[in-house]
Amino acid sequence: MDTDMDYERPNIETIKCVVVGDNAVGKTRLICARACNTTLTQYQLLATHVPTVWAIDQYRVCQEVLERSRDVVDEVSVSLRLWDTFGDHHKDRRFAYGRSDVVVLCFSIANPNSLNHVKTTWYQEIKHFCPRTPVILVGCQLDLRYADLEAVNRARRPLARPIKRGDILPPERGREVAKELGIPYYETSVFDQFGIKDVFDNAIRAALISRRHLQFWKSHLKKVKKPLLQAPFLPPKAPPPVIKIPECPVPSTNEAGYLLDSPLCADVMFVLQEQNHIFAHKIYLATSSSKFYDLFLMECEESPGLTEMQYNKEHISRDFLSRRNDDSDEATLKMSDAKLPTPESDGTLKTLELKAEDTSSATKALSSWGKGFVSMHKEIQVNPISNRMCPVTVVKMDSSVQAGPFKTVLQFLYTGQLNESEKDLTKLAQIAEILEVFDLRMMVENIMNKEAFMNQEITKAFHVRKANRIKECLCKGTFSDVTFKLDDGSINAHKPLLICSCEWMSAMFGGSFVESSNSEVFLLTINKTSMQAVLDYLYTKQLSSSQELDTLELIALANRFCLPHLVALAEQHAVQELTKASMNGIAIDGDVLSYLEFAQFHNANQLAAWCLYYICTNYNSVCSKFRKEIKAKSADNQEYFERHRWPPVWYLKEEDHYQRVKKEREQEDTAQNKHHSKRKWCFRNSSAVVA
Repeated sequence: MDTDMDYERPNIETIKCVVVGDNAVGKTRLICARACNTTLTQYQLLATHVPTVWAIDQYRVCQEVLERSRDVVDEVSVSLRLWDTFGDHHKDRRFAYGRSDVVVLCFSIANPNSLNHVKTTWYQEIKHFCPRTPVILVGCQLDLRYADLEAVNRARRPLARPIKRGDILPPERGREVAKELGIPYYETSVFDQFGIKDVFDNAIRAALISRRHLQFWKSHLKKVKKPLLQAPFLPPKAPPPVIKIPECPVPSTNEAGYLLDSPLCADVMFVLQEQNHIFAHKIYLATSSSKFYDLFLMECEESPGLTEMQYNKEHISRDFLSRRNDDSDEATLKMSDAKLPTPESDGTLKTLELKAEDTSSATKALSSWGKGFVSMHKEIQVNPISNRMCPVTVVKMDSSVQAGPFKTVLQFLYTGQLNESEKDLTKLAQIAEILEVFDLRMMVENIMNKEAFMNQEITKAFHVRKANRIKECLCKGTFSDVTFKLDDGSINAHKPLLICSCEWMSAMFGGSFVESSNSEVFLLTINKTSMQAVLDYLYTKQLSSSQELDTLELIALANRFCLPHLVALAEQHAVQELTKASMNGIAIDGDVLSYLEFAQFHNANQLAAWCLYYICTNYNSVCSKFRKEIKAKSADNQEYFERHRWPPVWYLKEEDHYQRVKKEREQEDTAQNKHHSKRKWCFRNSSAVVA
């Protein structure tokens, strides 16, 4: 290693720079950033502080540190030797001050006491031990001025004093103290690598100017400038908030299976072996099996079903049949003997006899249509869960179809899953063959052949086909059992699917509300486009956007139906549309202001955060166009604007001060240059006259 010291080199000016200040203001970090080119993350700066003193012996031990100490400032080669010191006030630092060329006095902009100690302790100590040594005031930890203090306090070491917003010192506070003491002022941030070179280059200038006064014969020091101004630090613009889409709430297969066990809103009943009755839902069976799809579609086309008058008769006799159902264990009620009083126009009471033909439609034979099916007809039945009368399609199965395997097949059609521990796989395969459920037939064969791992692909294909058919049924309104009456039209839907996809719908159709027993639901404050988008989402878990779709109305409707995943998708769509419009040169300032209030009211927090970000990062532009709208915002929003606007207010003030002082200094330099040139011109003229 080159042990030749710079003190012995005549062409290099060695500068001893002493760094002083309170504990934990960032002295050692600042020295390491200059001497060792150390870069640290904010977490390392906050969480790993240990009171240390950077050793001056590093210049003798480490060649890299020695080489980094050499620099050229204003065409003068220098070697900067940094001396670290303890921050305790009672320590004796007279050895460090000895033969010092410049002193860098540090304080933290997040600690007002450290700035107070500059005047009361440190400056007096410096002037006591080295009264003629130039001093530079440095505000450290500049990055804390714009940082998230809550995150900073969480990352700091235990037992550390939390930093409050009121503790952050504005730049003018440090500048006022520096002006009072008559010394230059600079700010630094080791985290942002800002101001480090400015501080030490200008410290070198101050030391060289002081040395030039004593060693006036050194001609190479004549070009040294006085300490320069420091341009204000512009904090980096915060990245835009990312719209996070929560995990899609895929309808649980357990919910679908539970709906089969507790057949709320059931519209089909299977009769097996004349005694077993199994309730189910057409939409689940038709979208999972082509056989059932053709069966129920044939019923819709050929069988007119119960007339409206017959259903009204059923509605009149609901209370009577409900009481009778409580006393009977049978699932099917025979109403041929029931006689109810009904009012006539003349005021006399007569009886209304409900005959079998009034509560059932014509029976259609299915023996020739498909194996395992006997007949099908419609009739009024009592739902075993809600105890309400409702029309159902009764499908009578052949006696060879047993209840246990048939229920397992229905369970598969609802959930797409098969229990591998099923005991009677042979009978299950036979029923699957009869009902043409070929996916289940293949899965049973795989289990019997000990190749159950192949069933995963079958299950995926099953769910894809089912999703496509569900979407088709929504578009065509096939097998629908409820109609939503809206502002500008109506939409058909399916109660079972809505119950499994939305808790709001489940409470409405499964509770004691009027809508649970009606086939029409009136939502007169909702338009058809928004409701269609919600239903598409509930059926497919995807957002289908269109040009007619109003994103704000969709957000309001999704929030009303308690669908946070749909709210997030709508927020993402809104942000994408606004960003696209902005990139195309379309002004979106007014739209963002209107979106902000709407998003905050309807719990669209991510969209509100994006709107706040846009307003803060374009505050000057937005405020110049919509000053009244900005002032009309809530107090919380106003406070947020002032705290997070970019560029921040303190930067704008510093920029104005910097430009003003820079202009004044340029005028002084111009006047001084004119004065020097005039003196030279006078000297040349006088010489010419003498000659």
